[in-house]
Amino acid sequence: MTLTINSVNSIIETTVKKLAIPIKNYLSRFANKQFNRWLKRRIPPAKKHKLSNHNIFIMPSRFGVVYLFFVVLLFLLATNYQNNVIMLLSYLMASVFITTMMHSFFNLSGLAISADKTALGYANQNIHFPIKISSANKRLAINFCFDDQAVLHLPQSEPGEQTVYVCCSYPNRGVYTPGRLKVSSEYSLGLFITWTRIDFDQQCIVYPQAMSLSYRQSDFGDAEQENVFSQSSKPGVDDFFELKAYLPGEPLSRLAWKQFARGQGRLTKHYHQQQGTRCWLKLNDMPNHGLEKQLAYLCFLVSEYHRSEQVFGLDLVAEKIQPSQGEFHFKECLMALAIYPKSLR
Repeated sequence: MTLTINSVNSIIETTVKKLAIPIKNYLSRFANKQFNRWLKRRIPPAKKHKLSNHNIFIMPSRFGVVYLFFVVLLFLLATNYQNNVIMLLSYLMASVFITTMMHSFFNLSGLAISADKTALGYANQNIHFPIKISSANKRLAINFCFDDQAVLHLPQSEPGEQTVYVCCSYPNRGVYTPGRLKVSSEYSLGLFITWTRIDFDQQCIVYPQAMSLSYRQSDFGDAEQENVFSQSSKPGVDDFFELKAYLPGEPLSRLAWKQFARGQGRLTKHYHQQQGTRCWLKLNDMPNHGLEKQLAYLCFLVSEYHRSEQVFGLDLVAEKIQPSQGEFHFKECLMALAIYPKSLR
C-alpha cells in the first residue's frame, strides 16, 4: 500500500511539474506582451528621447527593500519601548531613503538620448550602436543595454554631448530589431534602481560571417574580356590608362591629387587591369556545403576583391549586382548576402 501511495504521489508531482512550466511560460509571455503594449503607448518610438518624469521609472533595489524593512523595524521598536534615540535614528534613516530617491531620479532626468536608425556588422561579432547622450550636468553610473545583450557601464558622463557604443551580437545573418534600449542607474547608495526603456525603431543588418577558403580569382570569377589588355597586367605607373570624373564610393587611393591641387576637380586614375577584366562571383560556383556556408564563402570573396580593389559582380541567381568597385558597391554586395532568403533554394 505504501508503494502504491508513493507511486501516485510521484505521478502527481510529475504531472504538476509538466503543467506548471507551460502555464508559467504562458503567463510570462502574456505579462510581457501587455507591458510592452502599455510601454509603446507611453513611450512611442522616436529618433530622440529626453528623459523626464513621463518616461523614468524608479523602484527600490533589493538592498533598498532590506534597508526600508530595517527602518520600519527600528520605528516599531522605538514606539514599543518609547526610546527617543532609536526613534530619531529611524527618522534619520528614512530621510536618507527619501533623499536618495530624489538623487536617483535627477541623475537621469533631463538626459537627452538619440541614435541612428541602422547598424551594420557581421554574425558572431560585436555590432556597435552609436548612442549620443547630451546633458548640461554631469551624470554618474549609467548602464545601457538592449534585451539579452551585453551591458555597457558608463561611470561618468561629462557635460555636453558624448557618444557611447552599445554592443549587440547575433549568431546568424539577417535583419534584426534590437528592441528597446534600457537605460538604468543605481546611483546613489544603491537603494533605488532608476530606469527607462526607450525605442529608436532601429534595425541591425547582420552580414554572414566570412569563411575563408583556398582560391584563385580564376576559380570563382567568370571573366568577361572587354578589350585587348591582358589579365596579368598589374596596376602601376606604366599601366595608367585614363582619368575619369570621381564617383562617390570610389577609393581615395585612386584620386588624382595633382590635378585636384591644380583646381581641375576630382578625377580618378584608371588602369589597364580595371578596364580589361570584369569578374562575376556566383553563388552556384561555391562549394556545395549548404546555403549559409556558400554565402559565407561569398562574403569572404567579396571582402578580398574589395580589399584588392578589383572590379567584380555578384550573381545570387535571383539577384544580380553588376560589376563595379568602391565602398558603395562593397556595402551593396554585403547587404544582398545579408537579406538573401533562407529558403529560396
